[in-house]
Amino acid sequence: MTIIEYFKLNEEPFRISPNPRFLFLNEQVKEASSKVTYMTKHRTAPLYMYGAIGSGKTTLLRRLYEELQDDTTYNLRLLFAPNVKSSMAFLRAIMDAFGVPTDRAYDRSLKLFEGFLIEQYKQNKVPTLFIDEAQNMTRDILKLVHYLLNFETRDVKLLQIVLTGQDELAEKVKRYQELRSRMIPIAINSMSPADLQNMLRFRWSVASGNTSQAPFSDDAFQEVFAYTKGLPRDAIKLADEVLRHLYISQQDTATAAEVTHAARQLDMEK
Repeated sequence: MTIIEYFKLNEEPFRISPNPRFLFLNEQVKEASSKVTYMTKHRTAPLYMYGAIGSGKTTLLRRLYEELQDDTTYNLRLLFAPNVKSSMAFLRAIMDAFGVPTDRAYDRSLKLFEGFLIEQYKQNKVPTLFIDEAQNMTRDILKLVHYLLNFETRDVKLLQIVLTGQDELAEKVKRYQELRSRMIPIAINSMSPADLQNMLRFRWSVASGNTSQAPFSDDAFQEVFAYTKGLPRDAIKLADEVLRHLYISQQDTATAAEVTHAARQLDMEK
């Protein structure tokens, strides 16, 4: 018998992969989603979204990417910031993503990309670039982002950009005043105890098809928050370990003691 069979689930509830189906829409996530959707579609301003490791940024970005792909207004691309040092290499990555041919010369490649963006504007398309792990971007690559934001009409930006990364991203943008003045920040913070509890319950409801309640006592939920400080990824990882312990010991409900045991197995500290 597997864990899925033991708890009568349809799928595993606490996998740490960024599956958009399991994204819990608390008020913070709803606000961030609405801001990205509105500001990209209306070409208001580029954005950067930042937060601690495991705060749910990538899952949110994947969810937005899936949702906005269905809107024919967008020409949407998702990139992970590649481990490159030169702005030319990054420009090639962007142009390849949009299917725009590049030139050996950097300035001519920029001109080709600008021509593509102008044609997209004439077709009422909104070219939109999501870049994840953007904290890895060098100063030269951020300069390229700044330059691309200069492609605009009198009223709108021709390219919409959303950067997502760890807290280091915010520090890099802040040190680059010209870029900071053009971009809108979105901070993704740790969850409150109530939101974290609701997030774990939500994931269980998705995995069970709304047929059962998550096997955690209220004290267990409080203990999960104490060990994870409200970071969703750590909470999911800890909940998964608790579930394994319940399965092995043939128990139905986790108490604070089970959470403490699982946290020690994962070398977590309060």
